[in-house]
Amino acid sequence: MPLFTRFKRFLFPFFILSHVLSACTLIQNIPNQQNESQTNMNNSHSDPTQETLLFPADLYYLQNGQIWRLRNDTQTQHQVTHESTPIDAFDISPSSGMLAYITNNTLVIANSDGSEHQILRAGTPLSPISDGLARLNDPDHITKAIRTPHWSPDEKQIAFIENGVQVFDLRSNQVHLIWSQSINASEPNLLESVRSWSPDGKYLLVTQYPYPIETPYQRSLGVLQLDGPLYSIGASAQVTFTWSPAMTHLYLANALVGSEKSLMRCDLQEMRCTMIAEFEPARWYYYYDHPFITSDNRLLVFMGASNDFSQPPQAFNLISTRLDGHERNKIRHDGYLIESALWSPHGDGVLIVPAQDTGDIFAGSLVWLSVNNHPAQVLPVVGASHLRWGRLSDK
Repeated sequence: MPLFTRFKRFLFPFFILSHVLSACTLIQNIPNQQNESQTNMNNSHSDPTQETLLFPADLYYLQNGQIWRLRNDTQTQHQVTHESTPIDAFDISPSSGMLAYITNNTLVIANSDGSEHQILRAGTPLSPISDGLARLNDPDHITKAIRTPHWSPDEKQIAFIENGVQVFDLRSNQVHLIWSQSINASEPNLLESVRSWSPDGKYLLVTQYPYPIETPYQRSLGVLQLDGPLYSIGASAQVTFTWSPAMTHLYLANALVGSEKSLMRCDLQEMRCTMIAEFEPARWYYYYDHPFITSDNRLLVFMGASNDFSQPPQAFNLISTRLDGHERNKIRHDGYLIESALWSPHGDGVLIVPAQDTGDIFAGSLVWLSVNNHPAQVLPVVGASHLRWGRLSDK
């Protein structure tokens, strides 16, 4: 059965899907796997004598409910927004650097410095529900909550969740419902978030779930074609992803389950996924996180390994492979468990927020890892989330 199925099919939990999907190709063993799968916990650390790090753009992030900016000199921090209610999510337009964010169930846009903010969509204030599953099953939140804004690549539209997928057109100042949902359908499937707009503007990557949802494992990914259907992917909502530069494939990485489906390449024309993860049943289980495709068509991804399926990896190392998963090379020797990550647009390094203390690098720190295996650089930011690049700099 194909990994892509039409939206009308009922979604089973990811752990059930993992036993029934059979349309994908299994990647064969790669030499020297066992030696490379041993995690090196002797991490490199910041070196005060190394050259000053400069980002390709300012970095934006959420901290204490507001948007902050770290200048591309990697030292100067500034609070951008001063909203009276916490900001839930935000995005930045690719060229102009304008902000779009959600606060108090209201969609707002503003300049990159937070000035001239404008309300685009004012929703009804909702009572907070701390339990995630209860919130997903609450009728008011399902129909009225405004969530996860994302700028289109051409900066003319903003996609967001509000009882389906809505798109605000900044040229006409009109909102268009491009995918509707209903809890009264025979097999209701609802949308939780917009994860990404494809670089060519043809697709939206979304998180969806069956209603009523009973476990977090029922949340999964979907690909919404803007002028077509919504396709369901047999992948957990917890996976990380990257689009191929040519917009032919979507790559998915799973850091929670070590199986042949931990790394997949999905053909956007055929709407079918291929398994490209290393897999040695009953010997080694491989896990992947935060993929990125370079300009010379190499796949960079964090990889962890465990010889016990019930025990996740102790850390993930940065590796490089071909786009089919073959020819693995370790490109950094330090390993981390990663809370979140953001790749440099040029692929020369990646920002991570470690999920646990590693040596003298603390959980919640912001750390720069170069692909040249230079020592990790700890930046003066703690507790950041929703990492986003601002407008690319020519400096």
